[in-house]
Amino acid sequence: MDEIRELNRLAGRAFGVLSAEAPGLELRLTRDCAMGLSGEPVLDFNMVFLGPDDDAAGFLHASVARAGERKLPMLVLTTPHVAADIAPVAERLGLEAAGTVPLMVLRHAATVRPEPVCGVERAAGDMVAHAGDLVAAAFDISRAATARVLDASLIDTAAAECYVGLSGGTPMSAVTVTRAGSTAGIWCMATPPEHQSKGMGRALLTRVIERFRGQGVERFYLTATAAGRPLYESIGFETLADYAVWVLGAPAGAHA
Repeated sequence: MDEIRELNRLAGRAFGVLSAEAPGLELRLTRDCAMGLSGEPVLDFNMVFLGPDDDAAGFLHASVARAGERKLPMLVLTTPHVAADIAPVAERLGLEAAGTVPLMVLRHAATVRPEPVCGVERAAGDMVAHAGDLVAAAFDISRAATARVLDASLIDTAAAECYVGLSGGTPMSAVTVTRAGSTAGIWCMATPPEHQSKGMGRALLTRVIERFRGQGVERFYLTATAAGRPLYESIGFETLADYAVWVLGAPAGAHA
């Protein structure tokens, strides 16, 4: 299968896992498209992934209508397969173009040198709240909304795992991972401004990658912001494709 198409499918389903316990969650899936509305008025908590579906435009129409009915902002990512066809549809629907974000991949052959960090803990029990604090602070998201979406979904039996990097016992950085067989998605790489430029994000991510490789994961994927891209490239992630990004009901610069 086309790898871009495959990873787009995985990402759409992973978003449902990441917000599985959100009280306002609404999901819609086809083979190559996914819509997840958390119910929270936060852009990155309401997403659509559009791939080479026979009716990707119709899927977008329905998603925009539903988000409008619920008065929710929404982020739309379109793969290169459908980007050109979707663009005029998105414009007619009143979405704002927000550039592109890279879909990046780290393969099994890439050498990752884990960097030391004082501690890495999986977010469980009280540590879940610390992870939520880090995500809210890093992306300037409402802490209450983060609690209803992320904190609530990080239960022991969830298919998403969150890890926190600590220095001197202080939580400094967090990252969430979803897994499907030998492929893992990297989500919510969060280091608040006061903890940045200390190497904590890199140290945490390399240690987490090492841990999952030890469990049989051979490939990692993520979408990167402009600020995060140099970090991922320095670790060994490569750009597989660029998603065209559209925004409904929020400034284009709001994407976290």
